[in-house]
This record gives sequence, C-alpha cells and structure tokens, in this order.
Amino acid sequence: MSDESGSPPMIIADFSDDDAANENWPEIEFRSPEDEAWYGVDVWELCDSLVVTFNGFSCEYDEVYSPEDFKNSDELKEFEERFRACSVQMQDTECATLSQGTKVCATCPSVAGEVKFYDGVVVNVVREKHGVDEEGNEVCGCDYRLYWNQGPFVNEVTSAKVGDICLVQEDKRMKPKVVAFLKEAARQLLGEAHQGEETEWQKILKKVTCAIRNHNLDPSVPENQV
Repeated sequence: MSDESGSPPMIIADFSDDDAANENWPEIEFRSPEDEAWYGVDVWELCDSLVVTFNGFSCEYDEVYSPEDFKNSDELKEFEERFRACSVQMQDTECATLSQGTKVCATCPSVAGEVKFYDGVVVNVVREKHGVDEEGNEVCGCDYRLYWNQGPFVNEVTSAKVGDICLVQEDKRMKPKVVAFLKEAARQLLGEAHQGEETEWQKILKKVTCAIRNHNLDPSVPENQV
C-alpha cells in the first residue's frame, strides 16, 4: 500500500538478478490477467516494454507491458507476483510431501474440457494404499481435496489426483529481463529522471511499442527488420 504521504514506496522484488549467482535461469510461468490461469512463458524486450510470449501459442496471444501501464506501486507489485519459476509435475512417490495447507498449482475441472492450471491449497488428503504398474513403478491413488484460489471454482473445494497437481517451486531467481523491467517501472513511479537524452531510435521504438498493441507481432523477426 502507498504511504500516507502519497508517494509510492520503493518496490523491492524478491527475485534475484545477480548474474554471477544465477548461471542457469529457471523456466518461468505467468498468471495471465485474461483468465488468471498459469502458463509457461518466455519474455523479451522491446525498448522499455516487456513482451510475454506464451509457450505453445501463436504470437497473436503475446501480451505487451509498458512501464507506464502501472499507476501505483500496488499495481506493479501485483504484476510482479504474476511471475515465478515453473511449477513441476508431482510424482506418485511425492505423495507424502503433500498435507493440509500445502500450496499447489493444479488443473481445475472444466466443463469445456480445457486444461488450465490455477493455484490452490490442500485442505485434506484421503490416503490410499499405493499400487504398482506393469513396469513396477509406484502408483498413487490418493484423493486430494483442493481449495481453489483462482479459476472457475474459486473459493470452492474439489477433488484432484496426483496427475492433476504440480508443485510450486521456492526458487526465487528470475530472468534478468523481468527484473530489469520491474526496476524500470519502479523507477518511473518514483519519478527518477532519465540519465542522458533519449535518442531518435529510442523514440521510434516507443512508437512501435504502442502500435503493436492492436496488431500481431512475431518475436522471431530480427530487430533490424522492425
């Protein structure tokens, strides 16, 4: 929340952007404002803007964010929390790691047959004796009762199986492009002056950023062809 003086507080991201400490950046997922579901994504820069590309979707689904999109620190913090390291599919042998209160990312029941992932919390686990498949692998048959934080069943409880559940990672490392964008947006909220004058090329790129909001954009096009 903003302080009583009306000035936005400094945004302090939990993400680490130390290049020396983060040689292998984790894959990331993003909670889209369109449906509040989590998707695997990649990101790239266009001038000061951040382009979010959804894995497995065409470029027409790309989302473009500008530092000017955020009116206050609360909006920027909410956007920051939409990024995280990719959740990992739960394995049958990890059954014992889930208990009441465990946060998960899982597929939510859908009448349309769509497979989308939303955040939920385990409220109860009905334990069943594990079996084995034809190859001798352990098979979990336990029933997990999940309280949904987002999605079509938000604030409701439904059942899930191990194959429906992904484990939320504690890895706070984040790709430098995301960190740099958050820092630039925070800097603009604080009203810090640009260092040096803006070049003509930067002005042109800003115009391009605005133009692509209503047009398809292919991130594979080299910058010198924009």
